Amino acid sequence: MYEITIIFALAFLFLIVYFVGMYRNRKIAVNYARTVKEHMSKRSTFVGFRPYSRGGFRVLCKLKEKEPFTEVEMAVSLVDRENLMHYPLSILTKDKDRLACWGFFKNPIPFSMEILPIKDEKLCSKVAHERGLTRVISNGEFYESFAVLASNHELADKFLSDRRLQKRILEMKAFIKRLSLSEKDSRLYLIGDLKEASSVRSLIDVFMYCGELCGKIQA
Repeated sequence: MYEITIIFALAFLFLIVYFVGMYRNRKIAVNYARTVKEHMSKRSTFVGFRPYSRGGFRVLCKLKEKEPFTEVEMAVSLVDRENLMHYPLSILTKDKDRLACWGFFKNPIPFSMEILPIKDEKLCSKVAHERGLTRVISNGEFYESFAVLASNHELADKFLSDRRLQKRILEMKAFIKRLSLSEKDSRLYLIGDLKEASSVRSLIDVFMYCGELCGKIQA
């Protein structure tokens, strides 16, 4: 008798968490989407959305002529708030909502580079090996927080000599998980954790500012 009661109680709890989690994810997704729309509309001639992965969404932005990219794609993925097991497991996995951005440059870029959290040595070694990049060694707060890998150290130094860029990245160091520049694909890629709508704006600002600086290096 007690076993049946426990089973029903657990089933009811799972249902409550599912519907509450689904509602929360929908509300969070709408806030993220509204922020992206407001932030990118002034830079774009078109901003379109489509569903993506457990209540998340993808975005395609066709940028205006003055912007460094022809288009920017974004993907927002949400944690599994509908699943009761997400909550105890997230203490260990530290899962967070995530934003990924891809920007496709109008012109070729002259070097490749990776900016990665310095604590993630495993990822740094893997990326360096896969992309054939070498570590840029320098001093300062920025290089204490991030590992920089590049195909051309001189151009990487020139890119990162912009103090405003360093400040913006450092302000978002708890969120930025990877910032990648590909000479082969003429593409900028960013992946970062999300906490609230303001983190979406800040990550997009970092991403677009990086694109503007790359455009200057191309000149």
